Amino acid sequence: MKLLDRIAPTLEALSLAGLGAALAWMALSGRYGSFVPPSARLGILVSGVGLLACALALSSRLEVGEGEHTHAPASSRRGLTRACVAILAALILVLPFRVSPSELAATTISARAADTEDEAEADPVAPSEDSPSTPPASADGGAQSATPGGSQSGGVSQASSSGVLELTTENFAAQVEEFASHGKVHDGQRVELTGFVMSEASARGQASIPRLTQEESFAVARMAIWCCAADAYAIGFAVRWDGAVPAADSWVRVRGTLRLRGAKALVIDAESVEVTSAPDPEFVIQKR
Repeated sequence: MKLLDRIAPTLEALSLAGLGAALAWMALSGRYGSFVPPSARLGILVSGVGLLACALALSSRLEVGEGEHTHAPASSRRGLTRACVAILAALILVLPFRVSPSELAATTISARAADTEDEAEADPVAPSEDSPSTPPASADGGAQSATPGGSQSGGVSQASSSGVLELTTENFAAQVEEFASHGKVHDGQRVELTGFVMSEASARGQASIPRLTQEESFAVARMAIWCCAADAYAIGFAVRWDGAVPAADSWVRVRGTLRLRGAKALVIDAESVEVTSAPDPEFVIQKR
């Protein structure tokens, strides 16, 4: 037990230093970019520095107390246990691993209720083939329209001079909410966005992804988070595309026109689908 009594405190200090260094490296290198929003990186960095300070303080106490007394066996065992936990946590942080967007989406609680499985049938005002969906007439007899990319509720982006509204990491979540809330206003709006490909099987059961019908080839989505990857869920669009369907989890740049389904404009009639690289960060922030 004397060897354990001598090794355990030193190993505990080294393990705390290793865990602190791992946290600091993760924050500074951007490795946490797929798991937490940028606002959390400072806290992670401070936590890493705090652990390094604790390790330094513990090592100083060991030097001062060396030779005065020996640690009790129970205390040494607890210190060894804490050291093993810290070492394991540090290894998990620094090991190279990657979770695909579809795998991350599959872990979220986003099951679709059975009575809302068919959105078009569930909405009594869903347009039919014989009654094209057009914005309601305004008081002066003209068609009601909004500024391209504009909103009745505000807080979303404007379309470019070409009439194409670009969905970026910053506005993606807000725009999806806007299209779902005021679908008739945005029916016919041209959009361009980057997202990952979800197959019909992956998209099924995702509450914020439109149900894919025979007219749609795949879904394009981004993972939205409130605070971290633990609460991530997929939001996006169903895509009608006559070309080859990209591989699942590949990142694509989609340009096309929003089409109304029910009361929501969350279907894209794509004119181009191009494989691209993943954005940084890959997730979008869902604001409360």
